[in-house]
Amino acid sequence: MKTFTIILFLCFNAAAWSQTAEELELLKQHARHEERAERFAFLKESDNELQQFTSVLFLAYKAFISSQDAISCVFYPSCSEYAVQAIQQQGFIIGLMNAFDRLTRCNALSPENYPIHPGTNLFYDPVEPMEHVH
Repeated sequence: MKTFTIILFLCFNAAAWSQTAEELELLKQHARHEERAERFAFLKESDNELQQFTSVLFLAYKAFISSQDAISCVFYPSCSEYAVQAIQQQGFIIGLMNAFDRLTRCNALSPENYPIHPGTNLFYDPVEPMEHVH
């Protein structure tokens, strides 16, 4: 009887489903070769080993750790993608500081501060271009 009850619970419990349709579609998109090639293209172009190393760490986090969780980032681009872009565009120190700033804001407490990205319905917070002081 106990086994039968557990089986029924797992079959009919909505929380027992492993992924939502949106998550499955996202996984299908990640499998496309073009997107993977585009994701790693900056590594070939970068001449700074420190930027390459930190970018690889963020991409490894995104591929192996973050992908195991449900889609939980409320921003587009996701926090790990933002960190890689910030380090690429702003250099290691400022990019890393902006990545940590973004991680402190990764919540839905202030939706009025961000526009909605039309393709994903997530808060849109791109990496801002650096203003050079002369």
